[in-house]
Amino acid sequence: MDQLRIYTLADKETAVQYFTVSWAKHRINLPKFGFEVKGVCGHAPGNANQVIPIVSFPDESDPHEMTERYLKSPDFAVDTAGFDLNKIINVETKILRSTI
Repeated sequence: MDQLRIYTLADKETAVQYFTVSWAKHRINLPKFGFEVKGVCGHAPGNANQVIPIVSFPDESDPHEMTERYLKSPDFAVDTAGFDLNKIINVETKILRSTI
């Protein structure tokens, strides 16, 4: 099962920082929690203040529980050290299931 995540940040500069620094670390640490990072997009015209990853996880898993476990971990604290999490103004998630 895949999940599209859309992080809307306060401005373009914050999005660039989140994309280049925090997501570089997330890509390393998320697999420890059962996630596979399939890709991360950012800086596109029309959504310059967004970071949009697609992550995958086992079908029988609970993505909310997995996410909460990661958010409460020391790895997440390291990944976001020096980043003001209050500058993430919205997070939208969508489960993607292949029908083919």
